[in-house]
Order: sequence, then structure tokens, then C-alpha cells
Amino acid sequence: MNIDTTRFGAIEIAEESIVRMPDGMLGFKSATRFVLLEDRPDTAFKWLQAVDDPALAFIVVNPMEFFPYYEIELSDEEAESLDLGDPSDAVMLTTVTVGTDGNVTTNLLGPVVMNSRTLQAKQMVLQDEQYSAKHKICELPSMDSQRAKAA
Repeated sequence: MNIDTTRFGAIEIAEESIVRMPDGMLGFKSATRFVLLEDRPDTAFKWLQAVDDPALAFIVVNPMEFFPYYEIELSDEEAESLDLGDPSDAVMLTTVTVGTDGNVTTNLLGPVVMNSRTLQAKQMVLQDEQYSAKHKICELPSMDSQRAKAA
């Protein structure tokens, strides 16, 4: 299957690689089919690209790569809706934002939980005070500091 994307151009994806999110992403309820793309194989950052909207894509990471202590608890109903009989089938992704201040943050309050076997997924909304919607991952060097190093 071919899809058009703003960032990657026309790409071919396998129908069985489509992540199905019946409820969509927060603020994007009509986007219910996504594909997980690698921009580069040497990075933790991936793209969650909407299949039906070329311009809609989210940078995502597995939060465990940055925060090994991160854990969420799914209700029985949530696990059942994702057909998660085996917890090892669960994959977590969190959206990433690169701020104008150079801070790279991830939304630990709104993880996407995906069944790696069926590719059914749902974005959760947590009420956990130890996490934030802008949990800092790193800070990018400013252009001024890059220029100073080059001089």
C-alpha cells in the first residue's frame, strides 16, 4: 500500500504494519490509522505517521529508554480493549516536543499503549502527579553555542 507523507514523500507500507487507534490521538480523533516509521536506525526517536493525513505525524519514543522507572497501570477494561492478555505484548510510546527554547520533552501523562501483536493502540490520559506532559529528555545546543564552538 502506498501512502503520501509530507516528511517522507510517497512511501510503501505493508497493510499489516498499520497501527489502529479507534479513538485517534488527543486532538486528532479522526486520524485512526498510523504507521511507525524510523527516520534513522541509530536513534530512539521514531515517527507515528497518520496513514490518511500526509501532514500529521508525531515524533515518539519508548519512554523506558529515557526513564526506566516509568510505568503505568492499565485497568482490566483498557487491557481488554487492546486485547492485552499478555503484558509483554504491550509497547509504550510517548510523543516528543522540541521547544523553541531547545528543550526536548516527552508527554509521560499521555502515553500511547500498543499491542505489539495486533497493533491495536490507544492514547491514555494518566492522572499521576509524578509525571508531566512536558517531561524533559534533553536540551539541544543553541545556535549561538554552536557558532561559538565553530569559531
